[in-house]
Amino acid sequence: MTPARQPSGVSYGIAGRVTRLLAWCLVVATLTGCSATQLIYNRVDILVRWYLDDYVSLDREQQVRFDARLETLLDWHRREELPAYVALLDDALTILDDGVPLDDTRAMADRIEEAAIRFQDPFLELLLSTGQDLTPEQMQQFVDVLMSKQEEFEDDRLARSDAEYREDLEARFDKQLSRYLGSLTVEQANRIAVGVAEMTRLDRFWLQDRRVWITDLSAMLLEEAPDWPDQVRALIARRDDALLPAYREGIDHNGEVILQLSRDVLIARTDKQDRKLRGRVQSLRDDLAALATQNGETASP
Repeated sequence: MTPARQPSGVSYGIAGRVTRLLAWCLVVATLTGCSATQLIYNRVDILVRWYLDDYVSLDREQQVRFDARLETLLDWHRREELPAYVALLDDALTILDDGVPLDDTRAMADRIEEAAIRFQDPFLELLLSTGQDLTPEQMQQFVDVLMSKQEEFEDDRLARSDAEYREDLEARFDKQLSRYLGSLTVEQANRIAVGVAEMTRLDRFWLQDRRVWITDLSAMLLEEAPDWPDQVRALIARRDDALLPAYREGIDHNGEVILQLSRDVLIARTDKQDRKLRGRVQSLRDDLAALATQNGETASP
């Protein structure tokens, strides 16, 4: 299970947070049993509403319309995407059997990224349709929260020294990989430290790029032009082309470093770690297969 490169297109604001939410629903089975994963997946609509509430408060009629659109989206996700996740996990087990070949590992990372991108486009349409329901006051609230969160990110992340930045990265890698493998060995921890030292610091680029994006988006939303949804679609479509060359190079470089260090950690797994990893991946695979056959019906915990 190799972390994918972060998509650079729509990984901003609510869309990015909910994409990560669904990805987390896949990871959660590494910490819980099958029934808990089904329960959480079937409560994604509630979790999405909580996230949306962080940005704007909907009235009763707006909430009803949002819920209906979200139900349609999640039904599509269950029918179309969960079977693809099952196939991906089957292939992940084969990759482990084959010794984690580099080409296969890279292809797996690409497939994970593609799955995230497939979700982002329909979720963007959900947000745009919901945005068309908002009053000018609600739109102003949404813009104010976006900028407030931007300032919080800047205050928190830019205050870190380079050493603190890399310490945070090491801790995140250790936490993520330990979920699947258990406690890491000294060799594995050292490999993570070496990989993190090779990574380009991207938080400054990300925050700079995000501020420009929020500023452009806010102007479109507050001007209330009839074609503002098309303007937003066009803004997002040109996101990749608008990235600074150094930022784009850093994303590509870090993606390769992450892939290599994750692969090396997996290759160096102990027999105990291998059993734990396979058990969790198989459990997750079986759980998602069961979810995919529920056809939108609520699972029993």
